[in-house]
Amino acid sequence: MKHLPQNRTPELLHYADEMRKNGRKDGTIIDNIDRMVQISKLINDINDPEQFKDGLARIKWSNSTKQATASSYTVYLRTIGKTWTPPKYIRQEKTYFIPTEAEIDALINSSRLLAPLLQTLKETGMRIGEAYNVEWKDIDLEHLTITVNHPEKGSLPRILRISQKCADMIKTTPKTVNRPFARNCKQKGLTVTFQQARQRTATRLANPRIKQITFHTFRHWKATTDYYKTRDERMIRHVLGHRTAHMTDRYIHIVETLYHDDSGEWTCKVAHTEKEAIELIEQGFTYVNNMGDTTALYRKRK
Repeated sequence: MKHLPQNRTPELLHYADEMRKNGRKDGTIIDNIDRMVQISKLINDINDPEQFKDGLARIKWSNSTKQATASSYTVYLRTIGKTWTPPKYIRQEKTYFIPTEAEIDALINSSRLLAPLLQTLKETGMRIGEAYNVEWKDIDLEHLTITVNHPEKGSLPRILRISQKCADMIKTTPKTVNRPFARNCKQKGLTVTFQQARQRTATRLANPRIKQITFHTFRHWKATTDYYKTRDERMIRHVLGHRTAHMTDRYIHIVETLYHDDSGEWTCKVAHTEKEAIELIEQGFTYVNNMGDTTALYRKRK
């Protein structure tokens, strides 16, 4: 296993190997080992469950991270023949920061290196790890689609549409490496470059909100803005790759909260032929219902 954190013990290396054999992805393995290494710096013996429990209680992480760490430590103890009574942490639901499209675009335009990646995140809602692992063979520039063949977090593989603008930006990426968004560097390197661009943009525009934008914020922005425009839960679930409606419901709640005073005004159109229906869909209209045998009603938010 490459790129594991420093200071890992032989037991942690064995645990990493066991995770790999059980089909866990490299990113998950590295994250689990990294969290346990951080705990080990606060205690004397990582193999002592009581010490680990004390270190976990003292470290300044969210309850969700602590709960995930406790779960992985349970599996780790099993590999060294030990058990424990894990602490219980109640996961705290967070509200997502949703920037404006102008703020998103300002960040995209701030870095020629990152622009193709950020535009893709904006249009597809992919996770950064999913985008990082996209290969040239997954991109169809003629039909303007990208296939997510390496989904994360238990999500579904999916085919996502991109604009001609996004395709043109991707074309500027050198084909010297197999993965166009990886830029022949580690994912952490991309994160550092992104953070630097974000700081420059926030300073230049005197807008501290931009410093709240992360790679994952693009996914939140995509989900909420698309649902606001379409009110199509199935479409949003497909774009995000969710297997169930539970995660998608979070974005629906955000939209209902942010736009609770929305007037709900629509532009409505009637399609009499298949050609007219296609044209309306291409303009962003969504199907409502049929009006007789030969007409259908479509609508789009004003």
